[in-house]
Amino acid sequence: MDKLTQSYAPVGSAIYIAQYSSIILSMTYWLISDTHFNHQNIEKWNERRGDWQDKLWESIRQIPKGDVLIHLGDICIGNDLAIHEGISALQCKRILIRGNHDKKSHTWYLEHGWDFVCDGLELMFCGHYLHLTHRPSRPQGNTTWNIHGHTHGNMHRSEEYLDFYSTEYHVDISPELSGFTAQRLDHILRCK
Repeated sequence: MDKLTQSYAPVGSAIYIAQYSSIILSMTYWLISDTHFNHQNIEKWNERRGDWQDKLWESIRQIPKGDVLIHLGDICIGNDLAIHEGISALQCKRILIRGNHDKKSHTWYLEHGWDFVCDGLELMFCGHYLHLTHRPSRPQGNTTWNIHGHTHGNMHRSEEYLDFYSTEYHVDISPELSGFTAQRLDHILRCK
């Protein structure tokens, strides 16, 4: 399967991935967000020091061929083509949920290594309705949890979501909190 059956979602919509591909349901999901590859100022502004980019690359390169990487946005800041050559070389399936720094079209990302591109994803996993987004989102009707990035573990830009943010509903997987590694979805849920 070269591309998932449905290649992209309209801007602002969420996709139920299960309706598009039954094959994907048996795979292991790995989540990561805010890799910010090539971001020149992030070490000054944040808690990132030293070899954080190497740790992130090593982590996603180890995801097995039969598994799925879901990137919750903000892939890189600059040098997009070189970074996406690395993304294209990954052996796993690749889903991108665009973040605020991922400004290119869905088509551009599909042509540069991603198997599926959207702006939000709803997923039924182990009996839980999960809403996967880049930014924290408002609670959704029957959704169990919102798994997101964007905050960098320090409530970055909290004015965007502080009025509705709840640690009971929101699960932050920012690299600063996850040790700069991709996290298995089943492990994230065990910790919840």
